[in-house]
Amino acid sequence: MGEMILQIEQNKTARQTLKRLYPKEKGEELYRNYQKRKIGLMIGLIIIGLVSALGLHLCSQMKTRLAEGAHLIRNEWGAGDYQINLVANTEEWSKEFSFLVEERALTREEKEQRKDQLKILLPEIIKGENQDLYHVTENLNFVTHVSGYPFGLAWNSDNTKRVETNGKVNREGIRTEGEWVTIHAMINDSQQNESETVTYQIYILQEILDEKDIFFKILDERLLKEDEKTAEETKIQLPQEINGKIVSWKEEKEDNSIYVLLIFLLGSILAGKGMDYDLRRNLQKRSKQLEREYAGFVNKLRLYLSAGLTVRNAFMRITKEYEKNRRNGKKHYLYEELKISCSQLENGMAEEQVYFDFGQRCGEMRFRRLSSLLGVQLTKGNDQLLKNLAKEADNAIEDQRNQARKVGEEAGTKLLFPMMLMLLLVMFFILLPAYLDFGSI
Repeated sequence: MGEMILQIEQNKTARQTLKRLYPKEKGEELYRNYQKRKIGLMIGLIIIGLVSALGLHLCSQMKTRLAEGAHLIRNEWGAGDYQINLVANTEEWSKEFSFLVEERALTREEKEQRKDQLKILLPEIIKGENQDLYHVTENLNFVTHVSGYPFGLAWNSDNTKRVETNGKVNREGIRTEGEWVTIHAMINDSQQNESETVTYQIYILQEILDEKDIFFKILDERLLKEDEKTAEETKIQLPQEINGKIVSWKEEKEDNSIYVLLIFLLGSILAGKGMDYDLRRNLQKRSKQLEREYAGFVNKLRLYLSAGLTVRNAFMRITKEYEKNRRNGKKHYLYEELKISCSQLENGMAEEQVYFDFGQRCGEMRFRRLSSLLGVQLTKGNDQLLKNLAKEADNAIEDQRNQARKVGEEAGTKLLFPMMLMLLLVMFFILLPAYLDFGSI
């Protein structure tokens, strides 16, 4: 209920604002056109978001690396490796695999041709996926080169049954407690023909496997063996049966279409809010322009009345001057309202009602006060009106001065911080040479 009341108030405010900005237009039609433009912009953004999200979704589904259900397509050499997310499914179990499909390895002949160009730099961490070297449960990552260093690395251990030279860790048979293993890294400098051995102590935790872990451990080993076996081929055959259990594969695809849709939905809402903000800002500009032109308008009106014209004729003369001197299509809201009043007078509307409507359309308190003065002159004559207009013009000029003084004070306050920064900068450049000279004494 509260939201409905708030929406009604917002619609009412929008109607009033549009009517003030475009007084010549029909109010209800003006509001409907505004709402059509607003809703059209929002719907347009939503449609663009839907199309973009759908296109992104279709692209993500069409791009696949898993061929014929159980084959991975390797990139040709030089095209780079790629990471693929796979899901292995059986009737009983399911597990996700993040598998790196390396680019097709070069044949012996290709290696001979490219051996001077081939430089594989793999900055890796020794512990691999383990927590640290004292909680080893996964294979270690024994790299042969480190990026940025002209060394070759060779690995060995004092217990090759547990840790092989390629970093493979065998936890089989460790049940009740862990086991310490010493590994050695030989750092070779081929240019200087020197080497240095670094020793690390690692602690391998005991193996605790259930039936599911054993199954997927075998599947992982089979996958790695197949990868090594088909290193020079374009396809990798994924295991389809392990211990009598059928394994099916599907690719886990990255789909960001929902995020694109959400972005455009948010953009649609912000666009609608932006239109409402522009409407309020234009109303503020109108109010400021009316305030600036009020004193000049009152003085013009006072001048024409002093020359013997009636208020009606003064309105007509000021409007004609505005039409004659208008340049570059610049809109003056005060004189546009005055044109409407002149049209009402020409159509036979009562002067008192015309002046009242003029004040109501302008909306500012001083214009309403002026419209009351103009209505009173119809019964009391111009003499009292001229005195009141003179007083009103003086008050308007004084208000303008106060407003200008206020704006100047605000501008001075805004400039205070940059001036302080400039002062500090000048002091720094003055004191810096003295400080440097003092340090050299």
